[in-house]
Amino acid sequence: MENGFEKLGLSSVLTKALAKQGIETPTEIQKHMIPYILSGKDVIGRSETGSGKTLAYLLPIFQRLDLGVKGAQAIILTPTHELAAQVFHQAELLEENSGLDIGCMLIIGSAGPQRQLERLKEKPRILIGSTGRILDFIKRKKVPAHLVKTIVLDEGDRLLEDGNFEDVASVVKSTLKERQIVLLSASVDEETRERSKKLMKEGGLFIEAKTGSLVPQGISHYYILATQRDKFLQLRKILAGEKPQRAIVFLNNPENIEVTVDKLCFHGIKAAGIYGKAAKLDRKNALEDFRNGRANVLVASDIGARGLDIEGVTHIINMDVPEEPSHYLHRAGRCGRKGTEGTTITLVTPYERRWVHKYEKVWGLRFVQKEMAFGKLVDSTMTKKDLDKPQKTKKPKMRNLAKELLFGRTSRKKRLKLRIRKQ
Repeated sequence: MENGFEKLGLSSVLTKALAKQGIETPTEIQKHMIPYILSGKDVIGRSETGSGKTLAYLLPIFQRLDLGVKGAQAIILTPTHELAAQVFHQAELLEENSGLDIGCMLIIGSAGPQRQLERLKEKPRILIGSTGRILDFIKRKKVPAHLVKTIVLDEGDRLLEDGNFEDVASVVKSTLKERQIVLLSASVDEETRERSKKLMKEGGLFIEAKTGSLVPQGISHYYILATQRDKFLQLRKILAGEKPQRAIVFLNNPENIEVTVDKLCFHGIKAAGIYGKAAKLDRKNALEDFRNGRANVLVASDIGARGLDIEGVTHIINMDVPEEPSHYLHRAGRCGRKGTEGTTITLVTPYERRWVHKYEKVWGLRFVQKEMAFGKLVDSTMTKKDLDKPQKTKKPKMRNLAKELLFGRTSRKKRLKLRIRKQ
């Protein structure tokens, strides 16, 4: 009897490989995309984070490979090294479980080029990695681009942004016109679709796998009003009160990540940090510590954590308000994956609260205002006016001044003040 994946046109070899991972039923995005990718058509796919987009393109790529030909037949581009490593590990697992001799290779800019060049001599069929390094090898004729059948743009909205588009276009143009382009992301906007037309053939398809929301349904969205200088204190209160199994704390400025990690560690919180400019080994060690439980708080920037898939993340805490609505979508999607529940808490100043309303409007979300009270996250009664009120200072009582005067510890100014009051 055929299972869900065989009905989509996948071979029994691949469906058995999936069964070894405990995967027998395709997700919505997989149901829609696999048949079209198998047909060789250009496809844009949009679905919520954690919906199985990686397998949606890896499975048909595996099936379409010509095992009689050695050399790169598929290139998978990602905006971050961490996402490239995740895709590579998933491809390796699929290769191992299927028993197919595919040859997958991870190519990222932070690794030594000489070792990668040696590995390329083995003629792997799938290349996964960063645009810059792969383009460099293509220009040096170390990658036979004429063999490439499929190019995948994972987190394609980021890959087609200014600063990335030109290199991505160069990779695409180095291949034959018959090649297939597959773009996937949780936040494909109109601008991304327009830019993708410059790379794709006419007649490309746009597929949206709707499950009611682009953010997993099990995520609760909260915000806490705080002054800018009190945000770190609020973060500590949240971590102490909520006691998250695994939490990711997001900052907008990568330069503040190391300082925040040091502060958390000083207060006895096991924290690690990743950001775009960190050394490859430091980023790898931070992620391993987080995955293995040696750290239960990961501090990251949008670039550093783009596309991360880490099981057991229960809380997302935005110390800085995301600069773009799509960034909030990707941050929130790091928790509540595969049907689990998650909590997203955004710390906002009164001025920044307008961004919360914008996310509600753009993504159809509902935010609830909360505050930390007696170690618990509770519904808030605080308003902007409460936050703006100057703190009242208590006036010293007369008897305290009298005691100080009696025991000789009162300053001249206070003694004068006491005399005036007595008069």
